[in-house]
Amino acid sequence: MSSGNQTNPTPNMDLPCQEKTKEEYIYQTAFLILIMLVTFLGNFMVCLTVYLHQRLRTVTNYFIVSLAVSDLLLSLLYVPFRIEQTIDNGYWCLRKELCATWIVIDLVCTGASIYNLAAISVDRYIAIVHPFRYHSVMTTKVARIIIAIIWAYSITWAGFSGINWTDSEQPPYNWDSKCFKKDKIFYTITTVTDFFFPLMVILIMYGLVFRVAMTQARAVASLQPQLSKRDGRGRRFSINIVKEVKAAKTLAIVIGAFVVCWLPFFVFLLVSLWDLSLLTPPKVSEDVLTGLRATFLYVLPAINSTLNPIIYALFNKEFRTAFVRLLRRTCGRPLTNSDDAHYSMNSSVLNDGHKTTRTNGKSRKTRFHEVQGDDDPSSDEPKHV
Repeated sequence: MSSGNQTNPTPNMDLPCQEKTKEEYIYQTAFLILIMLVTFLGNFMVCLTVYLHQRLRTVTNYFIVSLAVSDLLLSLLYVPFRIEQTIDNGYWCLRKELCATWIVIDLVCTGASIYNLAAISVDRYIAIVHPFRYHSVMTTKVARIIIAIIWAYSITWAGFSGINWTDSEQPPYNWDSKCFKKDKIFYTITTVTDFFFPLMVILIMYGLVFRVAMTQARAVASLQPQLSKRDGRGRRFSINIVKEVKAAKTLAIVIGAFVVCWLPFFVFLLVSLWDLSLLTPPKVSEDVLTGLRATFLYVLPAINSTLNPIIYALFNKEFRTAFVRLLRRTCGRPLTNSDDAHYSMNSSVLNDGHKTTRTNGKSRKTRFHEVQGDDDPSSDEPKHV
């Protein structure tokens, strides 16, 4: 998210744009190119994995795909402009229309990211606190409507950046030497609506989720022997609770990474807009200020979009197994028996139990999400998310 924390514009931009890239900006450019490539490949794998593996097409993963799409758009449409500006030693040497486009893309993707995380937290809350109502409440149709609302809101709010809320007589964007929007009223409202409000929702939802999850886990553990003697429902319910808690933990790590990467940025942004003297000498030395800017404004926000696929691969067995299968297919390597066995075992846990039905005179296992009315998983043809 571009802020107004920039230097004063120079009267003639031809000379700065013709200068050779300084050494410090060469390192920054290399870092941004690496971030762009890793972000694109990682999030593209998330989308492709869910697309190709029908068992991963759950409501929660629809929100994860929407989050991955926002990170993909950042890597494709936002980071290249940042790289170009870095090559030109931090100066904006492109057309002013592209400056406005760059800021709007930043606002759209950042807003969509955190509201997708908020939607995920609500989804996990319903799944764990109201497990028997989850499949009737959070249907595929509901998920798609929520995702559409998130993106419509993000695009609409980003469009409001075309107005200078602080001084209507001034242009909404500055592009004389740097591309930025110096509008403290707009960014203050944006910080509240697009960061602190959804962050509050996320923290409340996950606080309730983990409190209820731990209570349910203890209750299921104490009742497990009695339920197991009666029928298999106790075991399936226990497996389902364990699965949901593990999924919640993984997504909590994703949200934690988002907070660590973006909270300092928004605090730094608000301070720089309303009382810049707090970030200037003698209160803050020039070296400290340079370190704060590099860390909070450039490094942490840039790597956040890269972290999510890594977190899925490290902490989610379903995604990790699917990633391995996808990479083996991409590299032309045959799938090993252990890969297939591991994926089949994980998928059986994901689908949470089964029962046997008859189809065309043959026995067939009915998966948990089939019982709940989800799509038929027997088809091998991939379908759009």
